[in-house]
Amino acid sequence: MRRLNATLALLALCATLSLAQRPEEKPARLQPVEIVSTAELIYPVNSVAFGTVVLQVTISADGEIEAVKVIKDIKSLTPEATKCVRKWKFRPAELNGKPVRATLAVAFTFNNPFRNP
Repeated sequence: MRRLNATLALLALCATLSLAQRPEEKPARLQPVEIVSTAELIYPVNSVAFGTVVLQVTISADGEIEAVKVIKDIKSLTPEATKCVRKWKFRPAELNGKPVRATLAVAFTFNNPFRNP
């Protein structure tokens, strides 16, 4: 029994020493996706709708668009919003200085073209 207690005490001491010698972990640093350039949004000529289309854009670690998912749809406006965002250029997100895949939400607001100013 003494041998078991001595062994457990030695293991506890070794574990404590190894924890004490670990360097402090730095908190993760996240640099979000950066929009480098955009394209002009064109109101579709065959639409009379207005409102906001919201898209979720997935950006690869290379800064390329991987996917575009529709979050809020307006049937006659969503195709134009999707076409527009696919022309954008991005700088990828970085986690601790390394490029990573990330998503961001993009909202396009189309105003009523028939409204009096």
